[in-house]
Amino acid sequence: PLLLKLVWLQAQFSQSSRALHLLAMVRKIVERGESDDRDSSPDSTRASESSPLSRVESAETLAQENVKPKEYDPNLWYIHGNSYDLHEFVDKHPGGRMALLTGRGRDCTALFESYHPWNDKHRKILRAYGAAPPPPDPFYEEIKAGVRAALPGGCGSTKMRGLTFVGLSAAWAIMMYLFFVVATPISCLLAGCMVATIGTRMSHEGGHWQMSKYELVNRVGMFLGFLIVGPSMCWYYQHVISHHVDTNQDGDSERDVDVEHIWLADKLPAWLKVLILPGIFVGAVIEIGIKRLIVDILIRGNVGGHKVDYRLGGLIVEVPLWFLVHYFFGPSLLCYLCAYFTAGAIFVPCSQVAHVILYPDSQKHESWARMQIAESVDFASESDFWYFMAFGLTTQVEHHLFPGIGHHCYDQVRLITRGVCKKNNVYHADVSAATAFGALWTR
Repeated sequence: PLLLKLVWLQAQFSQSSRALHLLAMVRKIVERGESDDRDSSPDSTRASESSPLSRVESAETLAQENVKPKEYDPNLWYIHGNSYDLHEFVDKHPGGRMALLTGRGRDCTALFESYHPWNDKHRKILRAYGAAPPPPDPFYEEIKAGVRAALPGGCGSTKMRGLTFVGLSAAWAIMMYLFFVVATPISCLLAGCMVATIGTRMSHEGGHWQMSKYELVNRVGMFLGFLIVGPSMCWYYQHVISHHVDTNQDGDSERDVDVEHIWLADKLPAWLKVLILPGIFVGAVIEIGIKRLIVDILIRGNVGGHKVDYRLGGLIVEVPLWFLVHYFFGPSLLCYLCAYFTAGAIFVPCSQVAHVILYPDSQKHESWARMQIAESVDFASESDFWYFMAFGLTTQVEHHLFPGIGHHCYDQVRLITRGVCKKNNVYHADVSAATAFGALWTR
């Protein structure tokens, strides 16, 4: 019966896809019409003079946008418009098998460029398997050169520090004890706080291959960090493959799933936002976990237009394992709601503030690197408190440019990025916590 229900739901999604895309197009047109009436702060939002291109698109242009996920050969890698068969290189890849296989069957240009800042060996290797890639973006290369000079130890020197690893592991054990063993509403409220600050950091840094040079350590860290919320591949597809590649972009083909529902929240009056905050906090955690698994991965087969490769990351093993753990050892439903509430209360504002205050319109930028700088914000970048509360992500600009570099290195990278941006007249947002969270609430 469960299989029949899944098949029926898949049919409903397929039959209604055109209506959903038409609704999305209408929503975009309405938003673009309203965008001129919005007040913008030069500190917290994109000022009009800092945007090189107009935001306005005609309805005719919107109607011509692709409305289906792009079709790629599931056994090829697509980089800078060229296709490559890299299967022979999978076992030789210095970053591990999974990191390379992540790009299989999709346009992985952004992953190719952002995870290889240390030299140009990746470009030379690619030439051995097909067409030579185009010359790199000079602006991005200037920042990379500064990073290489500031961090001469290279990739290995930027991985998570040992003391941090031990501290996160100990805190994770306490979080598991509170949630699965004590299992009371109060203990799960506390566990939820740790899910947001400790679990998120483990799953985030593991998913970006920052924890260790060993693939297994990163994969296990991602799995354990996300264990209370859902199978960690839900997080991997949402964050690494969708959000980091298409930051703040809401095109109908491949898009950033992090901003899918922001337009709806923007339509609500302030008093109603206050009333539904508890539901938003709980709903957001369900959205990135169990909803992402059932609706997007198992039924739709794509996350933000990025097709799911069921061979990747041990997904077919992880999903039943996650269900078994929670079925046999999970606490009561009330405990889940308590944990998800406090987790969402911290995770939602701290994870969204660095991007959402710049949303709503997809922009066309001169390069991918410039898009990441334009669509991200550094906030409270010198505060240790907010660094911890925001699970190390107060320097989002630098993280999006160099996702494989450990968080503790971003203070150095931030100064380099700001210098290159100033030299090239590129706006780099670095605001206070009050400005950032104020803009998030009043956007």
